[in-house]
Amino acid sequence: MFREIAQALTQSIDEITRNWVDSLRLSARTEVHKQLLTADMVDGIKGMLANLAQAIEARQTPEGDNLELPADGEQTANTAQVTVTGPMQRGRTTKPLVGPLAQAQSVAASLGKLRHKQHYDIHEVIYEYVELRKEVWSALRAALPDEAMWPPVVISYVNWLLDETMLVTVDNFYAASVRRLEKRAIGDDTTQLYNKDYFRKRLNEELRRAVRYSEHISVVMVDMDNLKKINDTFGHPAGDEALKAIAAAIRHTCRQSDVPCRYGGDEFVVILPETNKEQALAFAHRVIAAVRNLSIILVPAEQHDLHKDGDKDREATHLRDALGAESVMGRSPLFAPSPTVSIGLASFPEDARNPETLLAKADNALYRAKNDGRNRVAE
Repeated sequence: MFREIAQALTQSIDEITRNWVDSLRLSARTEVHKQLLTADMVDGIKGMLANLAQAIEARQTPEGDNLELPADGEQTANTAQVTVTGPMQRGRTTKPLVGPLAQAQSVAASLGKLRHKQHYDIHEVIYEYVELRKEVWSALRAALPDEAMWPPVVISYVNWLLDETMLVTVDNFYAASVRRLEKRAIGDDTTQLYNKDYFRKRLNEELRRAVRYSEHISVVMVDMDNLKKINDTFGHPAGDEALKAIAAAIRHTCRQSDVPCRYGGDEFVVILPETNKEQALAFAHRVIAAVRNLSIILVPAEQHDLHKDGDKDREATHLRDALGAESVMGRSPLFAPSPTVSIGLASFPEDARNPETLLAKADNALYRAKNDGRNRVAE
């Protein structure tokens, strides 16, 4: 009977996926959800069903074993007494899974990650499997209408595989959710750098390590010089774009071991492990140069046409006069003036021997850089 079920499933894959997509389109809560039922997505589901059909024919279990039953056509008097342990009644296996069921679960894992990336809710992910199960059984019953001849273990086994496949998708959906929450807990949404709380934690850790191994460590504080002017003239969204650009410049200047953070407002701070003051100064000057070479687009080209829209022409002229922004005639973007930053730094062990004093010394150096004319480094 397993072979007949597998063959019926293989022959019905196109019909199952077509009906499944139709049912999901009817129940989709937004147009976006309908658009996410792409051809690639459907092809993935088809491949998963094909692999499940092969697993059914081989009687493969999620533990990587084969279900022990009499061969098709043999005496099945005791077959109904064979039970399949449900997924909620056993511990999850750690044995590597191979074969068609492994391939089916690989597709299921990708689906969980994809649906999380597409901002699905978990009940929507489960609903897709509920509808898929309905279409699978509808097709199997249409292909093999004499359901009375089906051993109960076959029904339990097929449901078991469908349950396990759904659980793989749910597991990966939740794993992606946890990773996202962990990232948000230590990150700044606007700049994609680490946040202030994470900076404090890492500074304590890195300073303890520096003390233990007699290494240098430096802290570099970076402050944007003209953010208020951009905010007042263009609005805070434009200021956010400037912050993002400067954060990217800082991040690209860092080594993999460095820890770039947003300290608050228009201030950034970078932990430089195994870095003495001379090396920190070189890093700070690279940041100054990287920021000075930035081009920050405040009005994209598609929103700024000097020839066709008089209101936009007057608005753009006002913005250029107010901020000195540059624009080329025609459909060209409007740029902010080249941004600048002021930087202060301090190093262990020469400037301080604890996190609080080290940060205070870097902050004092930043204050001097501001007072001395900005767009410079102070130590």
